[in-house]
Amino acid sequence: MNTEIAEKVKEFESRRNSLLNELAGFDPGVLAAAPGETGWSVIEIVEHLVVAEREVLMGLPEPAEMKRYDRTFKNKLMLKVVMLVLGRIRVKVPSRTMIPKGGGDLSDLRSRWDESQDWLRRYIEECDPAQLNEAVFKHPVAGPINAPQVVEMGIAHLDAHTKQIRKVLKCVAGEA
Repeated sequence: MNTEIAEKVKEFESRRNSLLNELAGFDPGVLAAAPGETGWSVIEIVEHLVVAEREVLMGLPEPAEMKRYDRTFKNKLMLKVVMLVLGRIRVKVPSRTMIPKGGGDLSDLRSRWDESQDWLRRYIEECDPAQLNEAVFKHPVAGPINAPQVVEMGIAHLDAHTKQIRKVLKCVAGEA
């Protein structure tokens, strides 16, 4: 695997596990408590992270079934916009399938997220350098993206929602 992307995957995994390990120390009732009528609970935010990643990863297909997409100038521009906005400006969820449905617990969500991350890692390990740069994934706003971009976006998405999770925890724990 390319050393640069291997380090990014390791960084993503470390941040993700750190957050999940931190959350495992909280009472499930705290994780399920929403900070008001319209806000997501911590468990819903985690579910959003899981389902959003799975959507971008195209549902975890067999690597041989993946289709290459052409990227337009607009796609390249929109990727820059998405990366700039992530964590800085609150926006609507770009796809209905990325909205949490509730009902899962942290253990279940971690298992599903582990599955996605394992798939991504295997995909990257099996690709030759040219394949890594092929746009075989689709983001609902940025359009076609490649594996390194998926990892970069995943880290930025995780970081943005980690900040949100910490705010929600303060609010529901009465520390606000």
